Formats: sequence, structure tokens, C-alpha cells
Amino acid sequence: MKAPFEIADLIFKYLNGNLSKEENKVLQDWLNEDIANQILLNELQNKDKMEEGLQFFESIDQNAAWENINQQIDSPVIHRSFWSYKKFFKYAAAILITGIVGYAFLHKKGNQTATIAKTKKPQILKNDVLPGGNKATLTLGDGSVITLEDMENGTFKKENGVKISKKEGQLVYEILPTENSSIVTYNTINTPTGGQYEISLPDGSKVWLNSKSSLHFPTAFSGKERKVELTGEGYFEVSKNKEKPFVVEAGKTHVEVLGTHFNIMAYDNEAVSKTTLLEGSVKVGNGENKKLLNPGQQAVIGSQIRVRTADTDEAVAWKEGYFQFDNEDLTTIMRQLKRWYDVDVVNEQQIPNKHFTAMISRNTTLSKVLKMLEMSGELKFEIEDKKVTIREK
Repeated sequence: MKAPFEIADLIFKYLNGNLSKEENKVLQDWLNEDIANQILLNELQNKDKMEEGLQFFESIDQNAAWENINQQIDSPVIHRSFWSYKKFFKYAAAILITGIVGYAFLHKKGNQTATIAKTKKPQILKNDVLPGGNKATLTLGDGSVITLEDMENGTFKKENGVKISKKEGQLVYEILPTENSSIVTYNTINTPTGGQYEISLPDGSKVWLNSKSSLHFPTAFSGKERKVELTGEGYFEVSKNKEKPFVVEAGKTHVEVLGTHFNIMAYDNEAVSKTTLLEGSVKVGNGENKKLLNPGQQAVIGSQIRVRTADTDEAVAWKEGYFQFDNEDLTTIMRQLKRWYDVDVVNEQQIPNKHFTAMISRNTTLSKVLKMLEMSGELKFEIEDKKVTIREK
């Protein structure tokens, strides 16, 4: 294992484009050692995060921090976000590298200090592509369509005894007890390519929709079950109701729960659908074939249902704001990037058979994501007019 000072030097050279081939290989080996190393490099390229890290580095009692590290460094707990180490000090090198690289940035070129721009949106270079965001349309029962990003927070609409409002970027449904809600109508929320959205359903259940997805649901749950229809990908936190099971229909996948947390990935252009259980229990069906999942399990559904142990962090990484790839093939990775950045791949039929392990923020420009993939040293990505070309070096 390389010392933090050596890794800091390699990262500084990488960020300035001065790595030799040999040094690039050493850095790539270090990145492959631990997913936390990849998170760290990604965060070091985020100017807002860098400023936050430097302020933290200057403010801590470093002697106490190192003593805490010595006591806890062997903990098996892996924190998925580098910035959570501010509290737990689980990753000693991260603290040291942040200070070394950060101060190198701020004081490089003699006494000239680099300026760190404070902006909520990532800077975009020529031919680069910004990430997606909270975008969706809502189709009401009368057929009218509302563009949710144009709807101001706090605004609402009533439909058959149900109040539909936008609160802090999420869509919230509330049944009004003083009004008649016996007439049930159906609404549909659609996220475009490059969009995502959160919905709070009439029963209090919450749904996060990934890009290029839709949810069709009633404005009030009557009858013996709470049934919704999903296309694409959604993460569900279902409120408990033993008397009224919650049912999700996603293509050929049928999922039935009473109250639980789970993720369904059922895009039309994916070979299989996947249902991953985080909490509670779910019954997954595909026609007559049914399986019961326990927390930490995933049902992979094609012509049959195959149950396996799941990497739950990977399954819901998109909801937490990350792309997470665990030895994932490039074809699958590019499908995710196409959905989030709304781009096309020029030579899609000739995508190289390469696999990658990485964890990259979804709140970064496309060029930075592709630059991380280029760290393998085998591929070169080019962006022009929202089209990506992949070349082997």
C-alpha cells in the first residue's frame, strides 16, 4: 500500500494532467483497492466539496483525530460517502490527502491563490453535458398535464377530495377528510431522460422515480389492495397496512408487500428486471412463479425468477446520488449514462467488452464520469453534440 503522501502526489499530478503511464498504473491500482478511494478522488474534483473538506481539515484537532483513527481504523464498517468520515474518522489517508492536495491547489504557482467558485451547478465545458435533475410531468385524471419543475413549491391542486401539492421538490398527495374522495381517479407521473422525482402517495408511502420512468396510481386507495403500475425504476418505502397489501405491477413483474423498503428496476431495454429488498419482506411473482424475498436478497426476473444475495448499496446508489458499478460491463454502464445525461452513443453496436468498478457522483458533468472510466488506460471517450464516441487506445 502506498503512503498517503505518495498517493496525494499522484492525485495532484492527475488533476493537473501530468501523470506518466507508470504513475497512472499505480494510481489505478490504488483506486481498485477500495471503493472509498474512488469516492475520494471523485470528491476532490468537486470544488464545493474541496472547500468544505479544507475548512474541516483546518478546524479539526488533528492530534485527537489521529488518536481516534488508531482506535477505529480496523472497524469493518465502510462508509459510502467520504464526507461522513468527518464524523467517524474511518479513513485516515482521506483526511491527509485532502489537506495535501487541497493546500497544493490553493497555493500552487507561488503565492497566487486559486479561487474556488461557489456554485450549486457544476461548471460545463465545451461539448460537455450537465447531469439530470428533478424533472417530471404529472398527468391528471382529466388528461391535463403539469410540468412539475415549473410548479412553485407550496402550490397545490384539488382533485376529487385529494390535495396535490409540491413541497420542497416532491409531489405530495393528501386526502382531505372534509371532502368527498369516493370518486377515484388515476394520475401518472413521468420522468424524462435526465429526470428523477419523489412522490408521497395518498397512504403515506413514498416512491423515488429514476430517469425515464413512470408511475400510474389512484388518487385514493380503495378496495382490498393498494395497486400501482411502474415502468423503468423506482425505490419504494411502503407504509404498513396489514389489511391492505401494496402491489406493484412492473411489466411481467408482480410485487406484493404489506410495508417495506425495496427497489424495482424494470426498464424495457434491460434483459432482466431486478427487485431488491432492503427491509421487511416481499413476494415477487412472474406469472405462476412466485418467490419470497428476505432483506438483502434480490430477485432477478427473466423467463424464470432467480433469487440471490444483493449488494443493496449498489441497487439504490442512484437514489443516493451515485453511479455504483461493481465489475459492470460497459454496455450496461452506457445505458445508465444515456438515461441520466440524455445522450446517444455513436458506435453503440461496437462498445468494447470492458468491465469497471467505480462509484461516481450523479451530480457531476458527463466528462468527469467518462474521465473516471478512462482511468483504466484502455479507452478514450469523446463528447460532441450530446453524442459519445468510445475508442480503444
